[in-house]
Amino acid sequence: MRKQNCGRPFVLRSIHYAAAFRSNLEAISSMARSNMADMALAGVKVLELEGIGPCPLAACVLADFGADVVTVCKAQGGIVLSQQDPVSRGKRSIAIDIKSREGVKVLKRLAASADVFLEPFRPGVVEKLGIGPEVLCSVNPKLIYGRMTGFGQGGSEYRQMAGHDSNYIALSGLLDFFRRGTEKPFPPANFAGDYAGGGMILAMGVLLALLERQRSGQGQVIDAAMLDGANYTALPLFKWAQGGKFVPVSKDGHLAASDFVLCQAPPWSDVYLCKEDPAKPGTRQYITVQAIEPQFYAELLKGLGLQDAALPAQYDRKAWPEMKLQFARIFEQKTRNEWAEIFKGTDACCVPVLNPAEAAAHEHNRLRGSFEATPGSPGFYEPAPAPKLSRTPGHVPRPSPIPGGDTRKVLLENGFLKEEVELLLNDGTLSEGKGQTSKL
Repeated sequence: MRKQNCGRPFVLRSIHYAAAFRSNLEAISSMARSNMADMALAGVKVLELEGIGPCPLAACVLADFGADVVTVCKAQGGIVLSQQDPVSRGKRSIAIDIKSREGVKVLKRLAASADVFLEPFRPGVVEKLGIGPEVLCSVNPKLIYGRMTGFGQGGSEYRQMAGHDSNYIALSGLLDFFRRGTEKPFPPANFAGDYAGGGMILAMGVLLALLERQRSGQGQVIDAAMLDGANYTALPLFKWAQGGKFVPVSKDGHLAASDFVLCQAPPWSDVYLCKEDPAKPGTRQYITVQAIEPQFYAELLKGLGLQDAALPAQYDRKAWPEMKLQFARIFEQKTRNEWAEIFKGTDACCVPVLNPAEAAAHEHNRLRGSFEATPGSPGFYEPAPAPKLSRTPGHVPRPSPIPGGDTRKVLLENGFLKEEVELLLNDGTLSEGKGQTSKL
């Protein structure tokens, strides 16, 4: 499976769905968004030190909406070293030996005309390289310098510790909300920390700084920590937990998941196994239910054929275990797709659990253009830019660059003489990708 572009691409096995999706894609592509001058972030120049995870996603979002994003790969001995993160669509790529004195000079010259600089390293790394915010912002006072870390630039010894998504959301207090019953906390892949709390928050920080710069004429430094971003996106949960009503809390201060409606405690807020689909033998298909409000619960009971049954009250907690068993028995009588048809167009809050390929092929998502074709990979699809702007929507996914493939062109565009570039390539300060790179 090709690992390029923003979001993992997904294979559609259904020729019918794929054809319909391509037809919808062509209609969307006809919109006037090919001209970079029409894009929301047209004219914004972004210089990104290559990394993995949240920082590349932030740069991808900026590129999707029209920014000119140049990713800086590492150059070593004339070889391009790339981490080849999958969110490189629409970016350009150059390779610089940023550990060399000449490489630092090149980066400073590029930063002098950039609007945004993004770095993904632990605190202190770029300072040791001589390209920290004090240095680059003195070269370019209008520069917006974005820093992406897990635990943040300041704080205790945690700031220098290694970590991953679940570590950051654990320390933020957010992981405690991802549990059910008496089970241990279960991290949601690396969505909450890396991408929601990291990449998207950094992108928002850049947009805020660009907006403020229109008034002040000055750049600023963005300290984007996945820890901070994760708990900020969950602000309502933290506030509700303080009240202890909607979000119940145990005596030890942890979430009382067995009583929390959003943690699958009641029967009307859970995920249920459905009957095996003969068209997909050996697979387990699920449907999700979250009929919290009484009127929605009534619609759910109607769809399940229980509207006339003598049932306990919706919020009779003592009856929840038995009602879960009853719901489970009913849901196993039909396939997931049969239930989806029954509840389609109703207010029962009952929706099928789709895998990524099914989501890309689903009629609703096709009509909205929620997924788009992966360039150069027929049958592969990936999430489209969001939100959808009425006049200046994001790009249809564009190809990922060859790591280091734009080195010569980008430097010449930024005022370097042809002879300078040749010398820098010859002495190993720069490298030029030809489609063959080494992965870090």
